[in-house]
Amino acid sequence: MSWRARRQLAAIGLVLAVAAGATLWFGARLIPPPTCFDNRQNNGEVGVDCGGPCVPCELNNPKPMTVFWARMAPAGGDLYDAAAQAENQNQALASGAVDYEFTLFDELGLVARKTGTTFIYPQERLYIVEPALRTARKPVRVEFRILHTAWRLGRESPPQIVVERRGYEMAGEGIRRYSVADADIFNASPFGIRSFETTIALFDTAGNLIGVNKVSGENLAAGGRAKIKSLWPSALADTIGTIEVIPRVNMFDPDVIVKPQ
Repeated sequence: MSWRARRQLAAIGLVLAVAAGATLWFGARLIPPPTCFDNRQNNGEVGVDCGGPCVPCELNNPKPMTVFWARMAPAGGDLYDAAAQAENQNQALASGAVDYEFTLFDELGLVARKTGTTFIYPQERLYIVEPALRTARKPVRVEFRILHTAWRLGRESPPQIVVERRGYEMAGEGIRRYSVADADIFNASPFGIRSFETTIALFDTAGNLIGVNKVSGENLAAGGRAKIKSLWPSALADTIGTIEVIPRVNMFDPDVIVKPQ
């Protein structure tokens, strides 16, 4: 190749390099930087506009709550306790408003229905309880449904409340016997709690639900203790296999915490 041809090729290469550099420079100036709202999976995102530096992908497609079982137990007379065990499958989502419904049936149809609202933390497993449902006829089965869940990012975390003791006994004499379950709890959190609720669930040795209740409490100081007691107006059982005591605090309520001075 002659010297003239090499010089022409070098000049053409220089022009192309300058043009390419200018194209890249202008392109970088014109193309907007990646964001969490550009409908693209970029910027370290796990999915399109979610995960990584963006909101968790669960918020765009939350998993439904898992319901493991729904059961009922006689509470004396025409009253029945209903409970369901459920779990939040989401790792980053919580809800301060989980709407639910219990329905009791006999052989002919519906005998009682009760709706309510509870709260749940990320990956929490809990008992949802409606005690003392009154029925006109003896129910033979119970159904439970989650009606609606208002999901949000789970910034709240439950306080540390320790169950130090739990117990059960039969009280009264003759036909006027009743059942009592009690527990001692300790607030190991560095703050006080204005209100809380405690679920007490009683199971026989085969794991069948015998009775369940939800007890409200107030003003549990940081480092403080409280005694929880639940009464049933009838004799549930002489012996109990398992006593579940689960204190819960609704951290979605901004007024529930007493901050240290």
